[in-house]
Formats: sequence, structure tokens, C-alpha cells
Amino acid sequence: MNRMTVATVAVAVTAVVALGASGSTTKSGSGSTGTVAPQATAAAGTAAKSNATTQPPTTPTPTTIPARRVTGKAVTLGAGTFAGGTDVAAGLYDVTPGAGQSGNFIVSGTDSYDEILGVGGAGGVPKVRMTIAKGDSIQISSLSQVSFTPVTAPLVTTHTPVTLYAGTWTVGQDLGAGRYVATPGAGQSGNFIVEAENVDEILGGSTADGGVPSVSVNLQTGDVVNISSLSAVTMTPS
Repeated sequence: MNRMTVATVAVAVTAVVALGASGSTTKSGSGSTGTVAPQATAAAGTAAKSNATTQPPTTPTPTTIPARRVTGKAVTLGAGTFAGGTDVAAGLYDVTPGAGQSGNFIVSGTDSYDEILGVGGAGGVPKVRMTIAKGDSIQISSLSQVSFTPVTAPLVTTHTPVTLYAGTWTVGQDLGAGRYVATPGAGQSGNFIVEAENVDEILGGSTADGGVPSVSVNLQTGDVVNISSLSAVTMTPS
């Protein structure tokens, strides 16, 4: 074989080797058993981790009305003179007379009350909501039994209908802030006062005596409603 023939054979062999190497590379890159690129593996891992740590949305906790703080201590007294903080612990009370009794009940001090307690006389009321403070003077006459019961009723903070009676009531605790129409119970007449709102009316009774059948009032949180000689006053939102 001459030199030209040997050279031609060498070139052919080289081409075949090159072609085989090229085909192997293509198969390796496209076959199902090929190696997955590192970048793709990292991306898949990140997506899986993200899905695993995703938390469901939280439901807001509903607003709850705080519980009333009960103050005072239950006690029953008879006729006589007594002191707040000594004979009656300071606190908020509903005060009621003994069954079938009627007489005078007067408190002088931080808050003042002057009621006919019982239903026997004109203007008599079956119970009074009142705050007793240390140093108050309590006078009871013509009554052998008067019960002081600490108030445990839930707080009322919404602008909704509510019925009040003789005594003192705080807006934001016993009724919600807002505008109301106050009307007395049938056949009743007494005083309805909210000093902070410049309201001072005889609620019920005849117009000749200065009485009015109803009164509209705007109440703000912290206002105090004073009611006397009335066993029921309906507060209707308006």
C-alpha cells in the first residue's frame, strides 16, 4: 500500500470515531436515563419547601364584651341610720324592700337618692339601682327589711333597647352610647336627668305640671342617667 492509501484510511477511521462520539453525547443528553441538571433539582426542592410551609389564613378572633366587675357585699338592714363602707360595703347595688312594705329610703353623700321604697304610696318604686360609697349616710324609715344585692348583670355596650328604673345608670355599662327616646311606664311620673347632656325633665304626668310624655336624648359613654320615682323607663334607639 502506498502512502496516499494509508493516509486515506486514517482519515476515514478518524471520521468514524468522531461520528460515534457525537451520537453518544446526543443520546446521553436526550434519553430518559440521562442525568437531571442541578439547577432543575434545586428549583423543584424550593417549590416543595414553599408548599410545605404555606399556612392557611387565620380567622379573626371576635370582639368580646368584658365581664362586669362585681362590687359590694349582700346585706339586709332594717329601719335606722347606717354608713357606707361600714354597714354597707362600697359597691353597686339593687336595693329592694321586704315583701308588702313601703317606706322612705334616703342616701346622702357621693350620690344622693330619695325614694319611697315599696309600692304602697304614690311615687313608690319596687327597687333602686344605686352606688354606695365610703362615708355615705343611709337613712331607712318605716321599713323593717331592706336588701342590698350587688349587681351582677352583664355589661350593655350596644345601642339597643333597654328598660331602666329608679336609680343611677352609666352609659357604656348599663346601656350603649347613642340617641334614644325615653318614655315612662304607663301612669308613672318622675324625674329624668342627664346632667352632662343638659337634660332635666319630669317624665310622665300632666303637661300642666310640666310633665312630658317622652324625651329625646343623645348619650355619650360615661354619661350618668338619674331616674327617680319611676319604676320603668324604656330607652328606645332613634
